[in-house]
Amino acid sequence: MPKRIPHEALTVITGRETTEGYLRMQKAMGRFYLRHFLRCLEGLANGGSFLEIGPGPGYQTAIIARRMPGVRITALEYSADMAVLARGYLAEQGVGDRVNVIQGSVEDQPLMRRLGAFDLIYSTFSLHHWEDPVGALRNLHGALKEDGCMLLYDFVRGGPLYHLPLKRGIWESVRASYRPEEIWEMLEGLGMGDYTTGKRYPYLWVTVSR
Repeated sequence: MPKRIPHEALTVITGRETTEGYLRMQKAMGRFYLRHFLRCLEGLANGGSFLEIGPGPGYQTAIIARRMPGVRITALEYSADMAVLARGYLAEQGVGDRVNVIQGSVEDQPLMRRLGAFDLIYSTFSLHHWEDPVGALRNLHGALKEDGCMLLYDFVRGGPLYHLPLKRGIWESVRASYRPEEIWEMLEGLGMGDYTTGKRYPYLWVTVSR
């Protein structure tokens, strides 16, 4: 099994130029790398209240809000500068009234408790960044309503991308990501036995029901 190589430090995207550059990248590439995630999400969504972990500049949040006009989304973003950009972008997209962008960490238990309970919780490409994934998963499960569902969508460690001689970007994220059995161990250790997993390289997704 290829060794997990965590990020050297928690990556926080800051600064107007950098965050706006990230949004431009998502506009150019998002329709490709988010396509399967959006299909997975739509297969689970039944309306109600959503919690999104790691919305970044709000690109995918806006897509989801437009496709599902009946939902309300709480978007929890670690980067303060990203949160500011997301609020402006979502307002420009005409969905800002249904999305509440909050700056904070999924690992902050008091904050997670204050957010309330949700019908659907999802994250994309953020699990491998969490310093305490077990604590974060516990917080997320506690934020699910009865009969709620959680979708964790990330890279899977291994394959050709793992071995490329590069250190930044997607390659670094693939090296920092988890294998299915590692996520199973975390979930089962927390007593979350009702889950399914799927893998289509370089992506891995886990669905947890309450």
